[in-house]
Amino acid sequence: MPKSCPSCQAQVKKNAKQCTVCGWDFDNKLQLQDKITLAATAPKVQVRLQSKTVLDCTASSNQYAEGIPKTIEMIFSQVEPRVREITCWLQTHGDQDEGQMPTLITDGGTVSQLIEDVKRVKYEGGGDPPEHHLDAIEHALDTTPWSLDPYSDRGVIIAFLTADSKPATSGHSAKQIGEKIKEAGILLYLVCEPTPTLNELAEAAEGIVFKITNNPDLQELEKIAAQLSASIVASVGSGATTPVTQSAQ
Repeated sequence: MPKSCPSCQAQVKKNAKQCTVCGWDFDNKLQLQDKITLAATAPKVQVRLQSKTVLDCTASSNQYAEGIPKTIEMIFSQVEPRVREITCWLQTHGDQDEGQMPTLITDGGTVSQLIEDVKRVKYEGGGDPPEHHLDAIEHALDTTPWSLDPYSDRGVIIAFLTADSKPATSGHSAKQIGEKIKEAGILLYLVCEPTPTLNELAEAAEGIVFKITNNPDLQELEKIAAQLSASIVASVGSGATTPVTQSAQ
């Protein structure tokens, strides 16, 4: 019985130590991995990418205000030339106890619109952490008009988060929300301060956690962007466009 790579969803042998498509190290999951690479000469993949960016806009994210738009711009500058088209949504969220509910900013727009909208986000307000990240991720999954043809589309949630998460108001656990993401065939990438709850969410979704940089150092941002774009492109390039719950026959 094959297993799915959490980076690119390629089907590999059950006892494989590394993914044969993207190089993911199965013994070192939920960490930034240097082995995920993509050749610069990779052919353009005729796949439509639907991307929901989820952004914590509380004051605790203000320390990353410069790095977040740079990272997003780097990610999509590397992905955009390799896919047929990208449809973008941007959702912000804050402290729901303070009235900061999930808000849709970019609604099915272009990459350039997404980047400009991210640059205009104000990071302010909110109470003490933890935040309402689980609510925001579940809201993003449930409200995005995904149109995922298994032969031509790929959906992805990229979330920029700080601190840990409060329990979801739906009553769903981090594991249950992650399983919903996996069952929907959506890729999940968390650029965050790793926490037990967020790690549990990513692991259940077979997603990847990247540590958000506390200092917007250009080289570190380039590294994160390269890893994210490589794993997304490896996913669409490997032909793994069926939901990850469906194993190869």
